[in-house]
Amino acid sequence: MTTGRVSAREVIALVADDFVPLPHEERPSAPDGPLGWPGYDAARARAAERTGESESVVCGAATVGGVRAVLIAFEFGFLGGSLGERTGDRLVAAYAYAREHRLPVVPLVATGGSRMQEGMLALTQLQRVARQSALTREAGLPQVAVLRDPTTGGGWATLGAGADVVLALPGAQVGFAGSRVRPPDADPAAYTAEAQVAAGAADAVVPAAELREVLGLWLRLLTDGSPPTSPAPGTPVRPAATPPPDAPAARTAPADGTRHDRQSRDGSGGEGGGPRTPGRPGAGDDPQTGSSGAGEAVGPRPGAETRVGVTSPPEGRPGPENGSGLDNGQGPENGPGLDNGQGPENGQGAENGAPAAGDSSVEGGPRAGGCATADRGTGGGGPVGAAPVPSALGEAGLPVTGWDAVRRARSEGRPRAGAYLDAYFTRRLAVSGDRCGGVDPDGMLCGFGFHQGRAVAYAAQTGAATRPAGYRTAVRLIRLAERLGIPVLTLVDTPGAANDAEAERQGAGAAIAELFGVVAAARTPITTLVIGEGGSGGALALAAPGRTWATPDSYFSVIAPEAAAAILKRPPAQTEATADQLRLRPQDLVELGVIRATNARRTQDNCEHRP
Repeated sequence: MTTGRVSAREVIALVADDFVPLPHEERPSAPDGPLGWPGYDAARARAAERTGESESVVCGAATVGGVRAVLIAFEFGFLGGSLGERTGDRLVAAYAYAREHRLPVVPLVATGGSRMQEGMLALTQLQRVARQSALTREAGLPQVAVLRDPTTGGGWATLGAGADVVLALPGAQVGFAGSRVRPPDADPAAYTAEAQVAAGAADAVVPAAELREVLGLWLRLLTDGSPPTSPAPGTPVRPAATPPPDAPAARTAPADGTRHDRQSRDGSGGEGGGPRTPGRPGAGDDPQTGSSGAGEAVGPRPGAETRVGVTSPPEGRPGPENGSGLDNGQGPENGPGLDNGQGPENGQGAENGAPAAGDSSVEGGPRAGGCATADRGTGGGGPVGAAPVPSALGEAGLPVTGWDAVRRARSEGRPRAGAYLDAYFTRRLAVSGDRCGGVDPDGMLCGFGFHQGRAVAYAAQTGAATRPAGYRTAVRLIRLAERLGIPVLTLVDTPGAANDAEAERQGAGAAIAELFGVVAAARTPITTLVIGEGGSGGALALAAPGRTWATPDSYFSVIAPEAAAAILKRPPAQTEATADQLRLRPQDLVELGVIRATNARRTQDNCEHRP
């Protein structure tokens, strides 16, 4: 099958295992429609005969990758897939069915926009669609759109661009302006699926042959969170570890304090649970009991020996995001595991001691690697396979001086975000773009992945200066995760926010402020790991208050030592001394109460019982 203008039924067959059309009422129509447009009835009759459809959209319940969903497939052969009153009726009925049965909505869009022969009555269908989409969003149900050729006009500006995740077929024409109404000198390359991904308006271009798998993975991630029972041929998936019986649930209540049960496998739904108290498990959560992730106060317990929250980063360097929408999230067998030693045996636990996203427990400890404490301990904590910076490691594998910490965080040998994400997730899918015309692929990685059979969202800085689009993409991700009850893992690693003139023109301050606010107000659990440079507010905006840990090859500072020395009018020779005064080492941050620490006795137990 080609990726061209396939019919509605063909695209349904491409992605769905089964399909049952939804019933709909056919409203009566005056001769030649509401405007009495000459020849309109004849045009509709010819379209029906040519396509076998009675309208420009086919709606039904289907199974995609084992997940029940409502599919909305446009038939471009029926008057250009245009939206009229009867189209609006079917769309309203489809969204209502999705909410009633707790199903995600998948618009498979191919439309030229509103139907000319029905005038303003056709245009107002966009308001009806927008209302239904908003109600579905408020109900905590995801919407994943697939852009086909063409996707233009109001269909793109509602069903397409308004979805939570936007996928597109290669080469599809995508844009608000259709080909017949653009300026004559307009660059046609700007109206393509690839251009929309580059502009941050869509998440990924997915070849038709991969669409069923990718769409099924997205639906699993955004609904019940369980990974597929079997991968597509040729797709290796590293087995996830079995969660312990008391592991926290991956899902929490929406912001209003109530919970929504995810749909069952057969598509049946139901309300459940009732109100929940933040920080308390909720009965009936799927797959396990829930946790709001409310944690204890930041800082060490009085009288308790403490250690830096995380040791032994994973081995490896990050790889590029896969442009087809499938991130290379598969780690090697016996590779690094991130969650308190629950990863594969003999794996370096990159999150050792820091609870997994959504875990409200302060306790924890490494199962592999060094068991460093802030003032004593054994084992190394440096990057696996990388030579430590000379004189940078103390007895506990921690930096001796502030400047040692800075040099170690800036080392080319330490692992970056990609290595941590590959170690933590068995599979992951990326979201891209801020939906405001910007992307930041070099500074921020965002998406969702499977960890121990549960869905976790991630926003990870890559070690580069973060641009405004990166912060806005993280905001978009956290808001979506919050609405769907998915916990969030954030990785902090940036020398600071981009500070060039273009960043200012793109609204750097406003973007950072928005991220601060979203993180501060989030009800879904957010867990933060500082894995490298923590440069000023550009790093702090991504850090969860009271739920932040750090690796030994990291630092967190009010500003880079060089900049601090310059602001204090000190000569460059005093930069290293300034780094010490800033108290930016991981162990300093524990003592200051900036990052979390764990009880030393628990740490020792973990060291004694690790594989």
